[in-house]
Amino acid sequence: MSLIIKKRQIILSALVLALGSAVFINWYFNKPEASAVGVKTDDVTQVSYSTIGDAQYVNASAASEQSSDLLSSSRVSRNKAHDEAFEKLNDVIKNPSASQSAVDAATKSLSQLTNVIKLEADIEALIRTKCGFESVVLINGETAEIVCAPGSLDSTSILQIKEIMLKHTTITPENITIFEAKS
Repeated sequence: MSLIIKKRQIILSALVLALGSAVFINWYFNKPEASAVGVKTDDVTQVSYSTIGDAQYVNASAASEQSSDLLSSSRVSRNKAHDEAFEKLNDVIKNPSASQSAVDAATKSLSQLTNVIKLEADIEALIRTKCGFESVVLINGETAEIVCAPGSLDSTSILQIKEIMLKHTTITPENITIFEAKS
C-alpha cells in the first residue's frame, strides 16, 4: 500500500514540476520589459523606452526586412522544435504506465530543456544589447551556432559574441560557430 502512495506522490510531484516549468517558460517569453529603442534623427540619437508590442516607426530597407524575416523564421523553427520536445517529455512524465526511470529521465531532460531555452534567450538579448544586431542562438549539447543579421559581423562583434558565449556557457571555443544569414 505504501509503495502505491509513494508512486502517486512521485508522479504528482513530477506533474507539479512540469506545470511549474511550463508556467515559468510562458511567463519568461511573455513578460513585459522596458527596453531602450534608439531612434536616429539626423546625427542625433534619441532613446525612448517601450514595452513589447508597442508600435514603433522604423525606416528599414527591403534587405533589412528580409534578413529580419529570415532570423524570425529561424527563431520560430527553433521554438517549434523546443515546444515539440517539451510536449514529448511531458507525455512521458504524465504517462501512468511509464517506468520511474523514464519519468526521472524525462524530468531531468525537461529541466535541461528549460535551462537551454532560457540561456538561448539570454544570450540573444546580450548580443542585441552589446553588439547592436539581431541573432538566433542554437545550443545543442556541447555545441552552439549563432546566426547573425547579414552585414553585421566584424572582428570586434565576433570577439564580443565569443566572450558572451564563454562567460555564460561551458561550451568550448572550437564548438562555437558564428555566421551571418544570407540576405
